[in-house]
Amino acid sequence: AALASTPAVVITTGGTGPSPSDRTPEAVAAVLDVELPGIAEAIRARGRDAVPTAALSRGLAGIADGTVIVTLPGSRGGVRDGLAVLDDLLPHLLDQLAGGDHDA
Repeated sequence: AALASTPAVVITTGGTGPSPSDRTPEAVAAVLDVELPGIAEAIRARGRDAVPTAALSRGLAGIADGTVIVTLPGSRGGVRDGLAVLDDLLPHLLDQLAGGDHDA
C-alpha cells in the first residue's frame, strides 16, 4: 500500500553489523541523495564507551527525496543510543530541510 504522504523520517533497526547477512547500509545507500555521516558517527560514539563493539556498526544516515533515513543497530542499547542522538538533532535537521535558518 502506498503512503498517504511522504514521511519526514524513516528509521530502520538491524542489519548494520559486519556479518555477511547485514546488508541494510548497502540497501539504504543506494537510495540516498545526500549522506549525513556525522549522525552515524555520533551514534557510534555515544555507544562506544559502554560497548566497544558499537564501533563495528556500519550504520548510516542521509536524505532521500526529502526524507531523512537513519539506520540503527538491532540491539536495544544501539537503538536507545541512536534515538537519544536523533532526539537532539532531528528538530534542527527537519527545520533546515523545510528551509529554516541556521539558528539552533
